[in-house]
Amino acid sequence: MAWWTLAVLLLSLSIACCAESIQEFTSSTLINNVVQDPLTGRIYVGAIKAIYQLDSLLKQEKKVETGPKRDSRHCTPPIQSCHDAKMTDNTNKLLLVHPSNGSLIVCGSLFKGICSLRKLSSIDHLIYYNDSKGEKAYVVSSEEIVSVVGVMSTFTKENDTFDVFVVGKGYGSQGNMKLISTRILQDFGNWDVFEDIVEAPAVQVTPFVKKYRHNFRYSFKESGFIYFLFTRTRGELHNKNFTFISRLCEDDHHYYSYMELQLSCGPNNMYNKTQATFVSSPGEELARNLSASGQYGQVRSQDKILFVVSSTDEDKPRSGLCTYPLRYINQRIMEIISACYTKNGKIGNKVAVDSPYTTSYKCSADFLPSPLASTPGFALAAQAVHTTRGLLMAVAVAVEAERTVAFLGTSNGKVYHVSTAAEGVWYHESSPRYQCKLPGTPVQHTRGKPQASVRHHRKKGTVLGSGLYLYSV
Repeated sequence: MAWWTLAVLLLSLSIACCAESIQEFTSSTLINNVVQDPLTGRIYVGAIKAIYQLDSLLKQEKKVETGPKRDSRHCTPPIQSCHDAKMTDNTNKLLLVHPSNGSLIVCGSLFKGICSLRKLSSIDHLIYYNDSKGEKAYVVSSEEIVSVVGVMSTFTKENDTFDVFVVGKGYGSQGNMKLISTRILQDFGNWDVFEDIVEAPAVQVTPFVKKYRHNFRYSFKESGFIYFLFTRTRGELHNKNFTFISRLCEDDHHYYSYMELQLSCGPNNMYNKTQATFVSSPGEELARNLSASGQYGQVRSQDKILFVVSSTDEDKPRSGLCTYPLRYINQRIMEIISACYTKNGKIGNKVAVDSPYTTSYKCSADFLPSPLASTPGFALAAQAVHTTRGLLMAVAVAVEAERTVAFLGTSNGKVYHVSTAAEGVWYHESSPRYQCKLPGTPVQHTRGKPQASVRHHRKKGTVLGSGLYLYSV
């Protein structure tokens, strides 16, 4: 995946923005991650070699240089005595707001993918950093191609409850092979800060990690569950990617509840490779349209909907936007689980349950330590509400006067929008509402709620920089 072409959309509905002005922030290096503190509106930007603290209107407040530093993938940090070390850029792999103690979790590619804690109100204040804890502190990855996502959570042990973050990480040739890990944010007993406190071999150290080539795209939590969106193959004999959503109970200390459901987008799963996801309530109009389709039952305006942009697995890709009600995803997951334990893995005499990572345990066994997944025939299918040539890489959604508006970012930095119509058809604005250009050049603006877009600029293979723009709908 050419991740450097990613156009990132950050929805910032709480920000007041004058429709006659465009707020702009530019970075001299590629931007990897953007997060916002929901309490203060501050925006934090993780880029190559630096992290930034911005106010709600993209004005820079702080900048911290994170690289380059002397490092080598073949050396164990601290690397003072490593002869192979050379000056190496630091790619931001994960950025999370930890509001309960006012810190920012920053994980980079240097030193085997260790993390640090910085003060939310002033990121130049380092709260915690330790590069001498060994492998247990390697959270992300030193490899640029390895995808990483994370979500804040809590972990209860006896009478103590801790803040943690749960990480999904793809396979790389360096570092640990833990697909999912739960990282503590304080020292407790024998646990150190950033240590993985869950031992779950079924989704951590088994050989399937390399074979299935997981590529994580998004994570979130809702109503006691943690979800991951990712693509993977069906095994070492297959090269095609498929989109899955996995779910586990937030209070599951062993990941026994981990379950994967395939998501199908478009005719015959034409758009098989997810690129980005946004979770939002649908608004009255879209809720009525989804209910009227008869596919999902009654959909309410307060329900959560997954807006997923996916692409074909081709050199000249096409892309589609599909919507999946979260309540219907949970319903299908429960049907698959029920079929495993009460119907020998079948629904209507068809095999519905797959055990992709091992054949040692079968449905109806008293104890199933291996994760379950749906078979292709029981994937949750959706028709694409919008399709286009080229690669869609980002999606953000807003509800305006009962109408749902989806903003779609392309791999070349353009932003389109599509919106619902009363008759249930999605209206597509064919020309881009906005195109990010090189810093300092004129930009177009529109009216409404604020939106931010990131564009990575390249010319003849040279990185020119990245821009974060705040503009209105």
